Amino acid sequence: MRNRKTMKIFIVGGGNIGRALARQLVNDGYELTVIDRDESVIVSLGNSMDIICLQGNGASCATLQEMNVSAADIFVSVTNSDEMNILSCLTAHMLGAKHTIARIRDVDYARRYRFYRDKMGISMIINPELATAMEIYRLLRFPLATRVEVFAKGRAELVEMMIEEDSPLTDKTLIEISQNMGINLLICAVVRDEEAFVPKGDTVIHAGDVLYMTGAVQEFRKAFKKLNLPIKPMKSIMIAGGGIISYYLAELLLQHGTKVTLVEQNEEEAALIAEKLDGVNVICDDALAYFDNMSQSDITHTDAFITLTENDEYNLVAAMYAESKDISKVISRVKMKSRLHVLPDDSKVCIVSREDVATDRILGYSRSLLNAEDNDAVESLYRLMDGKIEFIEFKVDENDKNLDIPLKNLKMKRNMLIGCIIRDAKILIPRGDDVIKAGDTVLVATINSQIARLEDIFSA
Repeated sequence: MRNRKTMKIFIVGGGNIGRALARQLVNDGYELTVIDRDESVIVSLGNSMDIICLQGNGASCATLQEMNVSAADIFVSVTNSDEMNILSCLTAHMLGAKHTIARIRDVDYARRYRFYRDKMGISMIINPELATAMEIYRLLRFPLATRVEVFAKGRAELVEMMIEEDSPLTDKTLIEISQNMGINLLICAVVRDEEAFVPKGDTVIHAGDVLYMTGAVQEFRKAFKKLNLPIKPMKSIMIAGGGIISYYLAELLLQHGTKVTLVEQNEEEAALIAEKLDGVNVICDDALAYFDNMSQSDITHTDAFITLTENDEYNLVAAMYAESKDISKVISRVKMKSRLHVLPDDSKVCIVSREDVATDRILGYSRSLLNAEDNDAVESLYRLMDGKIEFIEFKVDENDKNLDIPLKNLKMKRNMLIGCIIRDAKILIPRGDDVIKAGDTVLVATINSQIARLEDIFSA
């Protein structure tokens, strides 16, 4: 298996996504080069991280040759221009970069993924705005969830949920939850007092715990119904901010019959959204001012409030204000996690980050490339608690060393757990007698560890 220090990664674009990605890759031990046109961006990155920085045009053949891009294992272009990202990746590919990743926001470009992959050599396309909108939509399906991720091509889910004092799970052991309550889900990780751990059968769930659960999509619905927890999609939703994420989200909600009110202060932006999205009630106003003018009846009938402006401070203040109005589901976009300290400890505001979404997908791809033999390829990767918890989806091949051995006979390393096995579209909650077979998809939970292969979770 390859070493991170021998992998060379190039990033074009030192904006919010490029900076977040660079910070995580440096922490993971990769050799990193960042290119950006803006001198102040390059100076800031160079002063804050141990990386190679160059001011220049990331699509320029001369610039990329000067930086020896032919040695790049992964070349990532995440500027604000789709065209710049496509051209940068095409140039890098032609110069010999092994794998190229382009940030593409325009839906028409993104739909032509096969063309860019087969004809232009782009290995992977990421659309952080669309991915963030999808994450928010999943959160709205489970009102009590604080994060919902999908894997196995949408057949299984990972749900994060905080346990309240009056929750049916409070003061129950995992064995009681599974056997007595008939919940066919697996609690893979628990966060208690800001410390994460893999629970055992006799672990008692406390109020205030954050649980990470995996299982089939339909099993979550059954479980939530048994526990009398709300699962119905929300009917009336307000969005603050008229950017690309808001556009994608409103489009998704309209497709599912949700009433959408979008509040955008910029008149030109509001008019553009209203023109593009027939059916959305677009209000040209400041969201906080609009709240003050809403009747109590309108507030009562607003199921969720989502604030997606470019200003973190505004988003958090608006989210707290919406929470104070007793709106049941409040979601806020945040670019800089350091600003989250303004939220009260008992706040139930859900946080989404476009930067984290993009970083997770690229990290999953780079983690897969660490395995030179391409065994057990990483299909997806989700980081939680600033990377302390990772959920990694592996596609198992015939070369895996632990095939057809009962799990009870395999010794798992500390704070690692198999959360789910997917076989022939069937979702298996792993038990002692279950085995891993070639062709399975396996979801693994790890705490304070980073792995690139499925076999890394087992002791020798």
